[in-house]
Amino acid sequence: MRRSFLLFAAAFLLAGCTGAEPAAVAPPSSAPAAGGSWMDGFCGSMIDFAKIGDFKMPDVEQGDVASARKAMDEAFGVFAPGFDNAVNGLKGLGQAPNADAENARKSIVDALTPIRDQVVAAKAKLDSAPKDDKTAAAEAAVAFRQIGSDINDMPDPFQQLETNASLKALAEQAPNCKKLPS
Repeated sequence: MRRSFLLFAAAFLLAGCTGAEPAAVAPPSSAPAAGGSWMDGFCGSMIDFAKIGDFKMPDVEQGDVASARKAMDEAFGVFAPGFDNAVNGLKGLGQAPNADAENARKSIVDALTPIRDQVVAAKAKLDSAPKDDKTAAAEAAVAFRQIGSDINDMPDPFQQLETNASLKALAEQAPNCKKLPS
């Protein structure tokens, strides 16, 4: 029997960073340039996270420890840097250009940090187990399903980017935001 690991679509989380409508009025002075630079760093932090939405878990034959292990290694190889780079990148940004941008950063960091911690812990546990350890592969699969469930259950951290005009305008100035899926 083939067991397919179904993943969620993380791409919907990133919809707010692209597709923003241009600002109706040209931004004044140098503040928007700085804000655009900050938003570029913001979206740049999310590029590896965006790759999670493109990841497709391979089918695994039940009882095939080698293919199960390979599939879990591949999954954690995408998810761990995706979450880790997002959380660390967002935490490392300088002063936000406005309160809306700071609130967006904080809400995303708050949503992603506990899941990142789960991903990193599950990956570390799997990495430390022998390659032929059936129990480790099974535990990793259980952890991965829980991580997927937690991602599905978290609120859309990018809602503010879709609804807040100032954040949309900042995203328009940021080349990295155009690299994210719409």
